[in-house]
Amino acid sequence: MVAGALAVAIAVDRAVSTITGPPARVAVVLLLTLAAGAAVRLVGGPAADAVRGRCPGGGPGVVDCTGQSLGIGDTVRAGAGFDGPMELGFGRGVVVKVGRGKAHVRFNDIPEQVHPITPGTLRRLA
Repeated sequence: MVAGALAVAIAVDRAVSTITGPPARVAVVLLLTLAAGAAVRLVGGPAADAVRGRCPGGGPGVVDCTGQSLGIGDTVRAGAGFDGPMELGFGRGVVVKVGRGKAHVRFNDIPEQVHPITPGTLRRLA
């Protein structure tokens, strides 16, 4: 992708420099640099949120699949894409710890075990 963008930039630079000369060439290079920076910012935004474990449009911190913040003591149930044990997919639980990229949940079905679950696959109950 980077090589293709570089090739296009060089081709445009050559075409402009042969038609208009060096001052316009500097302006086009500056414009291409700004456009490339804007494209990287637009494309990199959602991926950066996914790496941090956030839902798009969600608030800061650890959030559930609807973008609501999760904290210790919140009652949750499995949401879309639940990544925990299948037998807990219809159960309810309580968040006992919030870590980096995981919410540790004690489900009512198996209260003696705490399961690390991806927060984006949980749904906070009111």
